[in-house]
Amino acid sequence: MRTQTNLKKKLCFVAAVCAGLLAQPSVTPAMAEEAFDGSKARVNLSSKLRMITQQVGSASCRLNAGIGSDAAIAELSFARDEFNTIMNGLENGSLALGIPSAERSRVVLTSLQAVQEAWEPIDAAVETLITNGAGKVRAAEIIAADNMNLLDATNILASDVSGRYSNPHELTQADAMALNIAGRQPMLGHQIAKEVCGIVTAQDASATENLGRSLDMYSVSLNALRDGMLDAGVNPPPNDVIKEELASVSETWQSSKPILDAIRGGMKPTAENVEALAGVSSALMTDMDNVVTLYMLATPGQEDVYRVPLRAYAEQQLSKWLENDELIDAVKKQNKAHENLTQADIDQLDLDWRAQRKEPNKPLIDDLLGRSASSWLRAQQAETASFVTEVFAMDNHGLNVAQSVETSDYWQGDEAKWKQTYGNGSGDIHISEVEYDESTGSYQSQVSMPIKDPATGELIGAITFGVNVQSLL
Repeated sequence: MRTQTNLKKKLCFVAAVCAGLLAQPSVTPAMAEEAFDGSKARVNLSSKLRMITQQVGSASCRLNAGIGSDAAIAELSFARDEFNTIMNGLENGSLALGIPSAERSRVVLTSLQAVQEAWEPIDAAVETLITNGAGKVRAAEIIAADNMNLLDATNILASDVSGRYSNPHELTQADAMALNIAGRQPMLGHQIAKEVCGIVTAQDASATENLGRSLDMYSVSLNALRDGMLDAGVNPPPNDVIKEELASVSETWQSSKPILDAIRGGMKPTAENVEALAGVSSALMTDMDNVVTLYMLATPGQEDVYRVPLRAYAEQQLSKWLENDELIDAVKKQNKAHENLTQADIDQLDLDWRAQRKEPNKPLIDDLLGRSASSWLRAQQAETASFVTEVFAMDNHGLNVAQSVETSDYWQGDEAKWKQTYGNGSGDIHISEVEYDESTGSYQSQVSMPIKDPATGELIGAITFGVNVQSLL
């Protein structure tokens, strides 16, 4: 289980990445017409705004009641940054978010403006809460009073975006419906946690009644996603992987239902119940994020959904890692040391590496992992709090020079990560297919880039980053 410190670190890092990338110039309309319009990202992100409204309401209630205050502050801070980042991207475009151009639909722009007006007083109130400013009680009251107005505005926006960006090439109406419902589930989870907190604090006189409606809606929507509801335009899951993920969500949901049904029936919840249900809502949010990711990757237009923001992230953020003198020197030093290697020598080194992975004595592996450049890569990776999951640099033969973790092989020269960046002399970026990583519980891709000698511009090697794709979708 991740510690709260690591959670805060990751939340802050991802928010900072998005904020930094949003500062970059948007793609021009001409470029957008040549590529894609970011339909899935727009639908997904507008839906995510609904979730954040209830996340803010739940965290604010807990903070005001003194229930898990540190976690509530971290959640509020991240939610606020994410809301502002998404709003900026939806209006102005952002490659980092998979939106290639600014919004041009008058209907959607009007909805965005309505959301912004509803958000501004809540945004200011959140700032007061997370900075421990004067008027904290009043700030919490503002959030509680205006919360549902903001939710209504984001619901209208999500509907307008879904209607505007359904198209047979990237997003059918049925797919948009499924994404909308799947994206609504995390909102309902946080809304349920908020309503339970409202019962404890007596902050909301209608919280018990509202809780019942939220519970019913969550169950009906989850069943529709899991089994399909053709009368409502919801198809069954498009593949077994999504079906299995929804079954996992259903299992988590059913485990929390007894206590929720008891509260609905009149049982007075405790502070411990509130904190526990906040954790359940966060777990359900993570699981449903997986479902949304799978839907986005399983339907038409899936390539651009992750490749566009990942390329932007690589060019604008990961490329900075390649300016490190220690890394450049390590690659140049190994190129010189290996200049007389034959393919037979390389094959034997790779065999030795693979064999040593199974042995307690690992001189080749230990030497490489112990290099100062490897230590630097590990430190850089740690700063991303698992946003970057692995990183390894390669020389001009495709042999590892430095790496943050132990890789399965030593030679990458027969793989696209090296062949299509350094090996073919193109200096291009290569982005792999998305795969599920069991160790992290997230969907990941590898982005590979050439390493150049800054003094001459000459290609000297390549580097591969494993990236948690879900943080970019």
